[in-house]
This record gives sequence, structure tokens and C-alpha cells, in this order.
Amino acid sequence: MNQINLNNQISLSWDVHYTCNYRCPYCWFHGRWQQLANQNKYYSVAELLKFWTNIYKKYGLVQIQFIGGEPFVYPKFTELIKELSNIHNIVISSNLSTDIEKFIKEINTFNVHIEGTFHPLFANFDNFVRNMLVLKENGINNTVWYLAYPPQLKLIQHYKDKFKEYGITLSAMTFWGDYNGIKYPQGYTEQEKAVITPYLGDREGEKFQLKPKEVKGKLCRAGHLYANIKADGSVYRCGGNYPQLIGNFFYDGFKLLDNPVPCESEFCPCNEWAGLLVEGKEFIEAKTEEIGRLQISSTTEPKVGEIKKEINRSSIPPHCGFLTWDIHYACNYNCSYCNTPKPQDPPGKWDKDRDKVAYPGVERWLKIWEDIFRKYGSCEIHITGGEPFIYPSFMELITRLSQIHTLEIITNLASDVNDIVKNVTPDRVRIGTTFHPEFADLEVFLDKHIILRKHGFETWSNYVAYPPQLEKMIGYKKEFAKLNIPFNIQPFMGHFQGRDYPKSYTDLELYYLKNCYANDDVVNIKTIEWKTGTEYKNTKGKPCRMGQMYAKIYPIGDAYRCCADGSEKLGNLIDGTFELLDEALPCGCKQCFCWRCMLAGEEESWSRHWVVPEKREYKINV
Repeated sequence: MNQINLNNQISLSWDVHYTCNYRCPYCWFHGRWQQLANQNKYYSVAELLKFWTNIYKKYGLVQIQFIGGEPFVYPKFTELIKELSNIHNIVISSNLSTDIEKFIKEINTFNVHIEGTFHPLFANFDNFVRNMLVLKENGINNTVWYLAYPPQLKLIQHYKDKFKEYGITLSAMTFWGDYNGIKYPQGYTEQEKAVITPYLGDREGEKFQLKPKEVKGKLCRAGHLYANIKADGSVYRCGGNYPQLIGNFFYDGFKLLDNPVPCESEFCPCNEWAGLLVEGKEFIEAKTEEIGRLQISSTTEPKVGEIKKEINRSSIPPHCGFLTWDIHYACNYNCSYCNTPKPQDPPGKWDKDRDKVAYPGVERWLKIWEDIFRKYGSCEIHITGGEPFIYPSFMELITRLSQIHTLEIITNLASDVNDIVKNVTPDRVRIGTTFHPEFADLEVFLDKHIILRKHGFETWSNYVAYPPQLEKMIGYKKEFAKLNIPFNIQPFMGHFQGRDYPKSYTDLELYYLKNCYANDDVVNIKTIEWKTGTEYKNTKGKPCRMGQMYAKIYPIGDAYRCCADGSEKLGNLIDGTFELLDEALPCGCKQCFCWRCMLAGEEESWSRHWVVPEKREYKINV
């Protein structure tokens, strides 16, 4: 049964429309279909995406539970799910009367879960099983729901055995309604209860009710972390028998309740209480005046009476967390100017264990990044290395990771860009490249940029101003300019012919650098002036948001406020100790490497340079 996730993720059930191809006598809407259909409001996919994007901006990724009616007969339903699953988790409750295999092929299943409910009065068993096996084979679901409607009780064991032949589990839900003048579930006889109990399913670990649970007056998060959206957009706290209206989803300004409030329903027929009632030692006491929105840690629950300070990072420039992740230092190139750790480097050359790498696997990394999402919302992850695309199962990792965080990937572009186009979308991923003339062919490199840009991806190229590469630099830049591709110059950091770069560039070398960009090219001007000066900027003691809105993560999982020597450690992602700072703190480093450092009070000068992907067309000059 679809779950209400209380790990600070909001869950919204949506009666998407009151239309169904079945007419089950036990349905909530039996005898009222025509009347209820007048409430159906059908918007275009683009319009619905706009409404749900507004929810994302307010609350981050939420779980959308599609109910109805039958969701799969909703107009352009596959197209809608394909778009919505890019920004939210999707749960669909369905009678599985559609072609599930075709649907699965057209969507990304990472954020989509489908619940199948078997209705023996209308469903063809063979077709239903065929669709359930598709769900099972795709790792989506392996449980069938069956309603314990009195006339269907004698068939529970029969169908449980039949589904078991295919490795499918059957779970029962209790019937709420009237049958033969008897009100259920309180009307179940002891004999009927004995039949149902072995098969009874649950929600949030609580079995469906054979005896209605009284909830009136109890403090509940319905309306706060959960709500039910009707087909006309009306939003109620829950699906109880006396739900409270809290707004309309299709109106600007819709918002959830700020706090849990007492329940107004006598009973909770959908078992929503199991995940929403504020009771028990794991929750904050109801009478605490400062209760506010709960911030439940993914690793520890707040103690009774304890209020965890919530930091609204969306209100602090640059308005989301930015995390640079050196995923590993392996590379398929061996550029002579590379300054990342290499196998031939002597032990101890790199401090902080930067040359060590942890490979916990895709599933473990996704769990780690989901925990980051629950704590800090959707972040921008800048993935670099080494070459990210040779990291084990990297394409699978970014395909799934980009569903909850936006990504900027720095690559030498040696991999097949068609894999990028097939697996990720330009509104979630930006592709930064570095052109290495020692290994890459310019024409092939530019062709790959063209493919990415034709599919809407934002791309640019970096170029290392290594002394032997300076003379050809301006010529390369002109070729990139023909295609309107930004060409960012990175001063060489290292040793060449006995000189320490970047501070040792000669006048002739500086001439090559500074004649390679225009006077309005802010990125190159700032980068070159900052790194070729005789001293790096002194920021020590100045309050900085690095560590609050930014972290540098090394391959072993260690995280620091920034990449400068002496920066403060923030913990480790893999062992669960990583925490961003709650506020801007004084910089503790002697020298600052980055002109985009987040000095508090100087947000106007740097915040516009911290950006996330936008879904738009990028101009290609040909």
C-alpha cells in the first residue's frame, strides 16, 4: 500500500479524476460517478507541470500518490508521469487494465512505483498477472492488493494461492462501507476476522483496521506533511470522514499548514493515522509552542521536547547547497600538466588522504545522497575528478542521482555523448568539458559539443594554460567561439622548467593569456587575475558561507568547507558524520583559491556565478 514517508518528505495523494473503466460495487464512488465527474478538471501536461514545479520550489521533492478513479485513463497520463517523475516521487494505484509493459518502456522507473489492486468482478486474471510480472521483473512491485469485501472473503485463499504460483504476494485491505445494511469494518464477524487476519496488509507498519481507530482531537500532521488533492483542486488535510479544507492546489499561493493540528475526523479509514499522528517518544511533544515544521534527521530522531533548528537555505544566497565532489582520481588520459594524484606520485604527496578512493557502490551512494536531500533539499553537485565517466557504473549513478539533485559534470568528453543524451535531461544536468590537445582531436571534441547542445544541454569548455600550449590557445578559442561555446582559461598550477606556476608566468606568457579574452569576459578576467597575482586573496577572519552553502568532497567521502589548505572538516558522507554549518563563519585559511568564495556581505558580487541547470535551447553558430 502506498506509504506516507515522514523522513521530512511531504506526501500528497491526488484524486486525479473521477473516471474509471470499472464499476466495482464496493468503490468509495459507487453510484456517484456521474455526479463526481462534474468535478474533473483537465489541464495540459505543461500546466500541471507548472503547478507541481511550484510545489517543488516550496517543499522540494515530494511523493505524489496517484489515485482516482483509474489514473491510467487520465488524458496523456504517460507523458505526465514522464515529466513529473523528474522532480517528484510517484506512486500509482491502478487496476492494471492498461499495457504496463509499454508504459514502463516510456518512463524512467527510478522515481515511479505502481500498486496493483485486483478486482475479480472485472479483471482478467491472466492479463493482470502478466502486468504484475512486468512490475516484478522491473523491480517495481511484487504485491497485489485485494479488498476484503464480504462477498469476496471466500476467494482470498484461492487468489492468494494463484498469485503465489507466480511469486506474487497478496495482501488484503479492509472494506469501509455498507453491505446488506451492515456498516464495515466494525460489522465483520469473528469468523470473517479470522479469515481476513492472515492476509491483512499494513500502512507504515500498522495493520489495516478491523476495528476503527478513534482519532478525533489527536494532534496530527495531516495537512502539514500530507494532504489529499481532489479532482477540482480542492485540498483537504486527509481522506477522513470529516476532512478539513486547506486550500486549492490550482490557485497561486497554495501552501500546507505550518504545524500539526488536532484531527477533526472521528475515524481514519485510510490508515493515514499510522504515519501522521503525533504520538510516542519519537516525536516532539504536542504542546511545545515552537513546534514549527519538523526536521527529522535521517540518522537520529529528535528527543522529546527537543527542537532542531531549521535552516532555510533556500533563502540564503546562492539559494541551494553546492557540493563539489571529486568522485575519484582515475583517468583515461595522462596529461603532463594534470595536478591530481597519480599512481607514480610518492606516498604522502597529497594530504587529507586525497589520493584514497571509496567505492561503496551505486545503491550506497544513492542512499547517502538521499540523506543529503532530506537534510538540505535538492543540491547542485559538481562532479569532477579524475574522469567521472570511467567511475564504476557512473551512468547509472547520475541517471538516478539527477532525479533528486541537479548535476554539473566536468569531463574530458572521451565517452559516448549519446549515452548522456539517452539517460539524463538538460534541466537536471550541465556538461562542463576540458579540452586536452595532448589527447583529444579538436574536430571530434567540437562535434560532441554540437550533439549535446542540439539536445538542449548547456556546455562549455575549460583549457589549461600550460606553457607549451599557450601559443595555440587563441586559435582554439576562436574555433569554440564559432559555435558560441564558452572557452574558460584555467591557469596552470604546478612546476615547469624549474618555475612555480601560476605566479611565475613570464610577461610573454601573460600576454598570451590576457589577449585571449574580451574586456567583458568576467569569468576569465576574474580567474586569471586571481590566480596569476603574486598573492592569493587574503580572506582569513572574514565571515564566509563556504561550509554553510558549499562543501568540497574528496573520493574517500571526507568533506571540507572549501578546497583551500587548512579548511575545516565537516565530516564524512560515507560514515554519516557530514553536516553543513548553520551559519557563515570566519575563514580560517591563509590563502583563498577561488574568486567565487562566498564571503558574507558580498553576495551581490558572487551569488550570480553559482548557478544550476536551466531547461532551454543553447544557440549553436554554424
